[in-house]
Amino acid sequence: MASPPWHTEIALGLTQFYTKLAQAPYLSPDSIQHPPPEGWSDEELDVEGLRNIVHRSDAVVNLLRHLPYLKPVEAGPQTGQWCIFPKTKAIRYLRDHSSLQQKDLEGLYELVNLLPDMVSLTHPAGEYTHYGPQWWLVDCKTGRITKYAGPPRGEALAEEFEAEWKKAPTYAPVDFFQEVTTMLGKDYYPVPGLVDGIEADFCTPDRRESTMMYQIYMLAGWQHGRGPGPYFDREKCRKDLEAFLRDQKERESRKRKAEIARHERRTRPTQTNDPATYPDGYDRDVKLLGFNERVVDLLRHLPYLDVDESHEDNCWSVNGRSEPQCYLEDNPMLNEELSAGKATPENLYANGLFPFPEKMPEGLVPITGREDGEWWIIDTNAGTVIVYDGGNKQVADAPDDKPWLWVRPCPAGPFFDALVNSLHSLDLVPLPRPDTEIAECYPEVWGVVREEGEGDDEDDPGPEVEEAREIYRVYGWPDVAKFRRQECYDALVELRTNLLEDGEGGYGPA
Repeated sequence: MASPPWHTEIALGLTQFYTKLAQAPYLSPDSIQHPPPEGWSDEELDVEGLRNIVHRSDAVVNLLRHLPYLKPVEAGPQTGQWCIFPKTKAIRYLRDHSSLQQKDLEGLYELVNLLPDMVSLTHPAGEYTHYGPQWWLVDCKTGRITKYAGPPRGEALAEEFEAEWKKAPTYAPVDFFQEVTTMLGKDYYPVPGLVDGIEADFCTPDRRESTMMYQIYMLAGWQHGRGPGPYFDREKCRKDLEAFLRDQKERESRKRKAEIARHERRTRPTQTNDPATYPDGYDRDVKLLGFNERVVDLLRHLPYLDVDESHEDNCWSVNGRSEPQCYLEDNPMLNEELSAGKATPENLYANGLFPFPEKMPEGLVPITGREDGEWWIIDTNAGTVIVYDGGNKQVADAPDDKPWLWVRPCPAGPFFDALVNSLHSLDLVPLPRPDTEIAECYPEVWGVVREEGEGDDEDDPGPEVEEAREIYRVYGWPDVAKFRRQECYDALVELRTNLLEDGEGGYGPA
């Protein structure tokens, strides 16, 4: 009996998807196992598992006989099936290393309880995020593919899982694979497991290193949204990724050591205006950054925030996605490994400590910033604040190589007064992180700082912000004497958790 045409469409689409993964420095082309012309035999396909474990129909078995599969990962301690999408692994239905024989297979309950003519090409791998895991569910009666993003629910929530995936969009095979294949190297960049302790993964837009991954791929000749260009250097891309991952691992190690030291010693100054309380070597460290005495004196008198231990970055958001810079000795960048050779503007920029790769004039010092956020740069000579982000447009006559001149500076006093007033008026709305295990969900500050003369509805980020503002007001804000802080905190956590579960994001509109 001839196979329906959509069998060929699924096999071809999956082959093209795997081929693009192999073109990136992720998996090897040899990792793809193509079916023989007659299809996988009963000895090669895990027919027993399909029949007895997940109870699939003949229609499912016939489809799976003609699909390509990936050889299992065998890279040191990293074994098992390949991740082929964020938080998503391919299911291997061949008898050799069959996924169905894997102990504690995530999503097995859902796979067993699909309709007999349904089969999933993927299964969950890791915590649920906005980008995965994804279930690629093939209906072997209609040939349609359902793409459902959600975690496994288990027996207790089986009805909820079924109701949700049935509402997910369905595609013709050609359209489905065109969409997911285009996402590779456009929305999601494959990150190979090149460094011990860092498993193969996908870089998603919410991750801090997404810009760097994009640059590594593009500089090697990858064409955004299309794939490897005619001059794509796969080996260069692989080496650059490995160097970046090693550097990232080293920085994470330094950060962990610094946090351990912080909690063991607690050497923070007891008075921020007493230079004697700062440790020996402090002047040496900050002066290596190119700061003059005026800047050092300012940094000695600034307060600093302790680490936020509720998420992986350990940093607080102070406005949008900006984080405060810390110039205390337990900053991993300010330790005994800092040297004049490492403290170049280019290196400091690459490590997220400075906003520009160019050398800044004496007297400028960033006090907040982040690669994809807003930088507050103090000009200690003029007593002003420069608010800079990557979206700033160059003003007329400003030199190309002096981006700190691209924006109009603000007098420091009025600038910080406006920030405080924005918190009182709830133009800026601080929110705690949602009740979730998702590491990427941070405490955030939603809203905008309104400049004098702006209307109430200008640049309003959306209804979620107004809902958060109303929670503050209900619990007494801005009357600090009457403000019920803990109740407000609990209500805001519930708000963000509900938004996350409703698919509206754990990130604020800021």
